[in-house]
Amino acid sequence: MSGIVYEIKKIMLHRKALLYIVIVLLFSTVWLAVSDSPYDNAMEQYKSEYEWYLEKVDGYCTDEYSLYLEQEAARIADAKEKQSNLLESYYDRKISESEYKKESQEIGKILEHQNGFEVIYQQYLYICENAENRYFLQTNGWMGLIGGGTLNFVLFFGILLLVTPVFCSEYSCRMDALILTSKEGRKSSLHKLLIIIAGVLLMCVSISLIEYGFYSLKYGLPNGNYPIQSLSYFAASSKSITLFEGYVCIALLRLFGGLFLANFLMFISVVAKKYAVTLLTGAVSVIIPYIGLSKTSIYRLPLPLPFLLGTDFFAGDIVSNDALIGDEKIVFAEIDTNTMLILLSVSVLLCILAVAWILRCNSNKWQLKSRKRRNAAALAIMLSLVLTMAGCSNNEKSQNYVYNSSADYDCMGYEITQDVETFDYYLKNASTGETLNLVRSPMFGAFSDEEKVRAFCVCSPYLYYTTSVTESYVNRVGNYNSSITKVAVVELNLETLEEKIVFEQITNSGRSLFGIDYETGDKWKFLEFHYAFFLNSNSIFFIGNDGITQVNRSAKSITKLDIPTNGTISFDGESIFYKNRQSVLTRYCVSSGETYAYENIVAYDFCIDEQSIYYVSRTDGNLVYSCDKDGNNKELIGDMPAMLVTCDADSIYVLAKEDGEKIVLNKIR
Repeated sequence: MSGIVYEIKKIMLHRKALLYIVIVLLFSTVWLAVSDSPYDNAMEQYKSEYEWYLEKVDGYCTDEYSLYLEQEAARIADAKEKQSNLLESYYDRKISESEYKKESQEIGKILEHQNGFEVIYQQYLYICENAENRYFLQTNGWMGLIGGGTLNFVLFFGILLLVTPVFCSEYSCRMDALILTSKEGRKSSLHKLLIIIAGVLLMCVSISLIEYGFYSLKYGLPNGNYPIQSLSYFAASSKSITLFEGYVCIALLRLFGGLFLANFLMFISVVAKKYAVTLLTGAVSVIIPYIGLSKTSIYRLPLPLPFLLGTDFFAGDIVSNDALIGDEKIVFAEIDTNTMLILLSVSVLLCILAVAWILRCNSNKWQLKSRKRRNAAALAIMLSLVLTMAGCSNNEKSQNYVYNSSADYDCMGYEITQDVETFDYYLKNASTGETLNLVRSPMFGAFSDEEKVRAFCVCSPYLYYTTSVTESYVNRVGNYNSSITKVAVVELNLETLEEKIVFEQITNSGRSLFGIDYETGDKWKFLEFHYAFFLNSNSIFFIGNDGITQVNRSAKSITKLDIPTNGTISFDGESIFYKNRQSVLTRYCVSSGETYAYENIVAYDFCIDEQSIYYVSRTDGNLVYSCDKDGNNKELIGDMPAMLVTCDADSIYVLAKEDGEKIVLNKIR
């Protein structure tokens, strides 16, 4: 008993293994809280509205549920059409204000939960594909818990730090021979094995419980008895297990993967007897297959990696379109139960053989080679991990400019022109007539017609533009599986003509670590469909037909804003100005998330500058007015009906409603 107590003190205290375990658990918790984002943003954004419908259709999709949802879809579509017609009738003075309010209230009751209905209806369409094993439920919690299918780098490096020094430290100071000469020393290797197994078990179980508690508190983990196919990630799975059973199985597989990796590291340390070799071999055995092999190959190898991943043992076939010929191709082939059991059996046998070899090599043998202890290397790896994951904060000063979606681009003496044949964009010097390629990269557009400029935004002295590049994706083993689209935001200095990429994202990937992309579904798909954008020092706002999506520039977190985009969008660096569904001018504060409606301003069109708002009034014969940003100091500036209004630094431009004439008004009247 004294021998194992001694080894516990030596490993856990003197070699700081206990400290490593605490750091790993703490960092896992912090990283989980910081990096997590919901799989379905709309489900969280409209949570109360979604839950209102979920209460009515929770669980198995019956015929009654289907009929209800189809009728509700038709009812909401009809209400939207009536709302639009009603608004036009009111502004055209065909109905009175009292009639408008009465009918609007009735329509409003129907549309009260429309955003939540869109979420539940998308879930309904997925369930209809195979209603037998797909149920209605809140999926974000379960998707976060078991739907990732990615390597937990924190656990991986934690095991490296914990296990590598156990035997290597004895060799480095030549204590191994002395230990083996003592009576209790002959049991030292067994004690080390038991302590390491206990330490790895503690880390793996704790991380699994931390993840379960986190997702349970943040999203909830309801209906654990529902089929695992209720999550889209496991849509094609043939496994007949529940969500909770899936979590337990995946957690157990990851636990075994941790033990497998620990045994492998101890085996390497006994064979190589060098700290650096053990550390490097352990890292390479996991990272190289992770980034260099397809998932289909990974999950058929008797290595720690497939068990550390765990998730895809229960996923079905994953199919994508081949970018070259357009045919469907299997990206990941389902692991059947027999294959999984064979792989598990072989891996268990390898662990047993490794343990036997470790015990044999540490029984009554003199091992006198000099070794260097590398605890400093372990600390350096932990430090680099923390720094890499944490990233760098954006310390840019806030950019002061005004964006109007309807205004022309003022590019400091340059004009943006487009070739009508090639559709390439150029910068034309207004004074000299000289033209320059907008995209400075000589390779852009050289290999694919899918490489193009999508949108512009001017923030003097910078011109920002987005590029979209679609290319064939070569999946790890060299097979063309699909295509990817990479969207980038480029910053061009109009004074020096220097450019740099300030944001870049592959649209079918959610995050990356050490250059390794974690596939997380279609959360970035909106980038492929944006047609405009604006930005400040903290965020980029992409405008698409389905609304505005805010992307944090440093953390790359996504927030879907409930802002309609069927009219002018303006931005002053702090607030977004837009027309709500009743055409009332509305301001959304980006920092606080608060919304303010200008109740007395019903606008047909509008624009802003640094001090004022200019708008075409729907309630006053389409005349043009100006007011301060707070809505005060209202002033008539145009005495004829107008359709559009824009402005620049010096002038206001009005498009007359009657004859389409463009009228220029000086701001200083």
